[in-house]
Amino acid sequence: KYARKTLLYMHVETLKALVCWCSSMSRAFDQQGFTRILQTRALGQRLQHFDVTTSTMAVADDLARKEGAAAAHGTVVIAESQSAGIGRRGRSWDSEACCNLLFSLVWAPVSTEGLSPALLIRQLVQLNLAAPIAVVGACAAVGVGDARIKWPNDVWAGTIPKKLSGVLVNFNGKDAAVLGVGINVLQDMADHPSATSVTTLLQEQQTSLTDGAAEVGAREAILARFCYELERLMALSNEEVINEYLQHDLLTGLSIRVHHRSRDEDDPRDFEALVIGLNQDGMLRVRPAGMLEERVLSAEEISISPKFKEWKPRA
Repeated sequence: KYARKTLLYMHVETLKALVCWCSSMSRAFDQQGFTRILQTRALGQRLQHFDVTTSTMAVADDLARKEGAAAAHGTVVIAESQSAGIGRRGRSWDSEACCNLLFSLVWAPVSTEGLSPALLIRQLVQLNLAAPIAVVGACAAVGVGDARIKWPNDVWAGTIPKKLSGVLVNFNGKDAAVLGVGINVLQDMADHPSATSVTTLLQEQQTSLTDGAAEVGAREAILARFCYELERLMALSNEEVINEYLQHDLLTGLSIRVHHRSRDEDDPRDFEALVIGLNQDGMLRVRPAGMLEERVLSAEEISISPKFKEWKPRA
């Protein structure tokens, strides 16, 4: 029985790769084009591309473990399709093959040797905040100007905001973090109830890709700009990164529902709150309904649902 299941899995993955190859003849990820427009010192200078893999995060984590964090720093692992994509809080990440950006990046914190735990955590907090800012900047560079960050590190966009991107950071507890990023780019998501894509947003805006992105390809342009923006942001101070984060924040001033289990499962501890902002550790500052005192929320313990009835797009 186990052998039959294994053979079936291999057959399905082979079919996925074949479909991906056939459907992407005119839009396969152009590694040379990406390298040509990349403007970084380290991030993205080494790229590993897969048609199909289990999870780019798993591949990147294995790479950091085998080669060491310093040697693997900046490496990007990208796949056209994943069989076991990883989302936040154990959720899966599903994507149509060959349409979107599914990648992970190895980040080695600066000088971990002799670095105090507090400073190491501060670097990881900064990475977690910088990544969605980099997504916003990358999407803006190809023509999507209304993307905003939904705490802690999702990116939403659209007249009625929907999810455009998700970010996940895993730290090995020693010397390396793996940043996993999914960005919906080419997939048609006009009828999707809760997600959108770069292509769908540009169609809704009745605009097209910027000239540079159209020349090299949307996915290549977005990934190259993401690497550039992330490298820039990680050279700033933590305070400067938080200031940029707040410039692109979606939630401040909005009412939210705070969930302790999941958005689909009620818990007696759940409550409504008004978002006040962010503290220096990247935690969400809220004022629970009917209370004067603020509370600080950790993304590791809760999830949230924004209420958009009072939301207005920024000019």
